[in-house]
Formats: sequence, C-alpha cells, structure tokens
Amino acid sequence: MAITHCIAHTHPGPPIPPGKVLDYLNHHLATRYLSQNGQFVTAFYGIYAPAERSLTYACAGHNPPRLKRCRDGTLLALDRVNGLPLGIGTERTYAEHVQRLQAGDQIVFYTDGITEADDPSGMLFGTERLDQVLENCALEASALLDTVLRSVEDFTRGRPAHDDRTLIVARVS
Repeated sequence: MAITHCIAHTHPGPPIPPGKVLDYLNHHLATRYLSQNGQFVTAFYGIYAPAERSLTYACAGHNPPRLKRCRDGTLLALDRVNGLPLGIGTERTYAEHVQRLQAGDQIVFYTDGITEADDPSGMLFGTERLDQVLENCALEASALLDTVLRSVEDFTRGRPAHDDRTLIVARVS
C-alpha cells in the first residue's frame, strides 16, 4: 500500500477521473513492482461532487462499498464496475460509474478484514451480517461505525484480527 500511495502522488498534471487513476497505478505496479512476485493490490477510488451529490468511482477488485439509503430503507452495493486487482497485468483498464446520491445517504467503505473476520468455529462475519448492522438508519455516521466494529468484535469473541479491519462511513448532507 505504501508503494501504491507513493505512485498515486507521482501522477503529473491535473486531477484525472477515477478509472484513469487506477489505469495509471496498475501500469506502474504491474511493470515495476508486483508482477515479479505475484502480489496485487485492491482499490476503490471515487470522487464526490457535492453540488451534484454524485460519486464517480472505479474499482480494482476491492469490496464494493455499501450504500445505505435511509430515505426509503434500501441498501445496495456500489458494484456497477469492478476490474481485476492492480498489478496483475499491464494492459488493464478500469471503467467508471456515476452514482447519484441523496441527502441522508450513508456510504460504508470497508476492507475484507471486516467481512472475513471469523468466530471461534471459523464462520465468517460476512456481507449479510454487515448489511444487518447497517439497517439501522437512526444512527449517525460515527455511531454506525462504532456499531459495526462492536458487532465484529462481538462476533469474533475478541479473537485477534487476521487482516486489517478498516471502515469508513460517509454521510451525504
């Protein structure tokens, strides 16, 4: 991830759309860093335009964020586009999708350490359990984050994480 972060900051010129950012990262990772040792990086990159309440995003094998639409109670995955992880091949390109958002929507970005957290019997927390926790629309973003992390901790019965557990909750105003 440190190498990916550094490469992202080497892009010359003005900001570019999310798909092009992932194209750029993939090219550099595949040609210089990861292809020799079989490693890869997953990524989700989006640009939020507050005036339009839209999120333009591209995805490279990362877990699709969950969009919690409290106005009507729907919960959906931001999975309209998804490419292979970064570093697998140099000729990959990444498509983009624009998701229109509404006031009150919450987007939950998470790593697989959340959904792949396991209990003592080896059962995974999973996306379904995550979605059940996200159903409570009365929670503000920070309370929702705390509730998800507490649910994972309760599910695993305090077992140490095998992978990072990263979670970001963003609320559209």
